Amino acid sequence: MLSISNLSAHYGQIRALNDVSLNVDHGELVALVGPNGAGKTTLMRTISGVQDASAGTILFDGQDITKLSPSERVRQGIAQVPEGRQVFAPMSVEDNLLLGGFTRTRAESGEGIEQAYSMFPRLKERRTQQAGTLSGGEQQMLAMSRALMAKPRLLLLDEPSMGLSPLLVDETFDTIVRLRATGTTIFVVEQNAYKALSIADRGYVMETGRTVLEDAGLALLDNDAVKASYLGV
Repeated sequence: MLSISNLSAHYGQIRALNDVSLNVDHGELVALVGPNGAGKTTLMRTISGVQDASAGTILFDGQDITKLSPSERVRQGIAQVPEGRQVFAPMSVEDNLLLGGFTRTRAESGEGIEQAYSMFPRLKERRTQQAGTLSGGEQQMLAMSRALMAKPRLLLLDEPSMGLSPLLVDETFDTIVRLRATGTTIFVVEQNAYKALSIADRGYVMETGRTVLEDAGLALLDNDAVKASYLGV
C-alpha cells in the first residue's frame, strides 16, 4: 500500500531524513521505533504532506503522491493522528469530529460520528464539551476518532502513547489492535518500543534519519541491539 524509496527531507540546511526506504502492505500494522531526534515524526509529516520531501518518492497504492498537498492525500485515503494529539481546543468534541470528516458527505459524517461514539462512549458523554478541557486520554480518543472520520485506508499514528498514564497506554494500544482487526492498515511511530513491536506485524528501527533495522515485530523484540538500546535489557 505504501512504498517509500530513498526519501530525504530537510529543515533548512539540516537533513532530517536521509535516503529512507520502507514499505507497508495492505492490512499490516507496521511500527517505527527509535530515539528522540531520529526523524520519526519528520517521516510521518512527509508521508502526510505537511513536510516537503527534498528527494525520493512516496507511492500510495502505486500512485506517486510525493508532490500532492495534504488535503489531496487525505482524499486518497491517508489520515494522520499527530504527535501531541493537537485537537482544536476551543471547539466542541463533535465539531472536531466534523472537521475530520471534511471529505465526506453529511450522511457519511453522521455515520462516522456514531461509530466514534460507539468505539469511545466517553466522547459521546462529552460531545458538547470543549476539546481542550478533555483529559489527555480523552484527547487521544478524539484525535484518533477525528482521523477515522475520513475513513482512511492508511492510518498514521505519531507517538500515540505520549503523555499518557500506563493504564491509558494499554487502552490506546488495545484500540490500535481493534482497528487493525477491522482491516485498517496502520503505520505507528512510537517511542515505547516494547508496546509498539509487541503488536506489530513488522517493525523498523530509525536512527539519525535512517532506517537501520527491519524485521518482524516479535523478532525485533528479541534482537540484542534493540534490547540494549530501547528495552533496557
